[in-house]
Amino acid sequence: MKKNSFKVAFLALILTGLVQGCSESKPQAASAFEKVDVAEGQTMGTFYRVTVPGGYEGGSQALKNEADAAFNFVCDAISTFDENAELAKFNNHRSLEPFEVSPYLANVLEEVMHESLRIGFATDITVGPLVNLWGFGPENRPEVIPTQEQIDEVRTFVGPDKFDIRKGKIPFLVKVDPRVRLDLSTVGEGLGSDLLASRLDRQNVANYMVAVAGAIRTKGVNPKGEPWKVGIEDPLAPGSTPFAVVCPQGMAMSTSGTYRNFFIDEKTNERFSHIIDPQTGKPINHRTVSVTVIAPSALTTDTLDTGLMVMGADKALKWAEENEVPIYTVEINEKGEAVGRYSRYMEPYLKCELPKDRVGIKE
Repeated sequence: MKKNSFKVAFLALILTGLVQGCSESKPQAASAFEKVDVAEGQTMGTFYRVTVPGGYEGGSQALKNEADAAFNFVCDAISTFDENAELAKFNNHRSLEPFEVSPYLANVLEEVMHESLRIGFATDITVGPLVNLWGFGPENRPEVIPTQEQIDEVRTFVGPDKFDIRKGKIPFLVKVDPRVRLDLSTVGEGLGSDLLASRLDRQNVANYMVAVAGAIRTKGVNPKGEPWKVGIEDPLAPGSTPFAVVCPQGMAMSTSGTYRNFFIDEKTNERFSHIIDPQTGKPINHRTVSVTVIAPSALTTDTLDTGLMVMGADKALKWAEENEVPIYTVEINEKGEAVGRYSRYMEPYLKCELPKDRVGIKE
């Protein structure tokens, strides 16, 4: 499952620049484990890295095989580029007749819609045609900025009310307009992280970090026997020292940002972000440049972080306080400085203290 090049570069740098960079900021200590297995590769147009302190049965190659199997399963369900994938087939289904899908895809869509509803559908999985119109899809940037008439036309078949999920013994999807297209690329990495994490859990793997681009799942401790640490990238110096360091403590974590994926109109010098506000059909235009979310699943964090970016830091933080969600926002102030703010529910994860009941080292 491919993605546009801007998004790929942004997520790949999160993976290589932050997850590894946090542990390299201090002198290397002796490993707490005799064996650490690592699997790396590519999936969904980006990179992944899986680390298992204490070792994985069968070694790193077996770990890679397990990871690839999990990620391929997700891609077979949600890819919009592979014409044989379920979601691609539904998108190409130019009919209002019910379209049969797997229980897995139906459950994913139902959960994404539930999380999207929590934030007033600021995350909208039908917004793909607008993303393409603005040049952030497979067609790349437009020759000219879309007109209001073009935006309004596309918006006639964009919105959460433009399709329906019908669950039963056999689940179906139904379009209200044959032009409706669903895009789960926003949550694809999270789905991959969640599925692999669940498989590792079933195998009683005590310690791991699964990082599919910016979607992180952790359990137990890192190779030093310390809490896993993940960096939030500094938007003014991407790839350098992290802006903040978070210990997910067995939770999922992901970040949505705009400071890598944008284009500037040569005529007006106006900056256009890849994140589209479903309410306007246009790229967001505010000073918030990244939102990081922590939740039990990466599907949840991936769904929420994009919508909270659409809302902007003030509204996102208000929502997070009311709904008891850990989030961290980064904004660029009028002086051009990066400023971080976070909900009170993020505080325990910034202290990087390891709860005794989550140590995870096998005796």
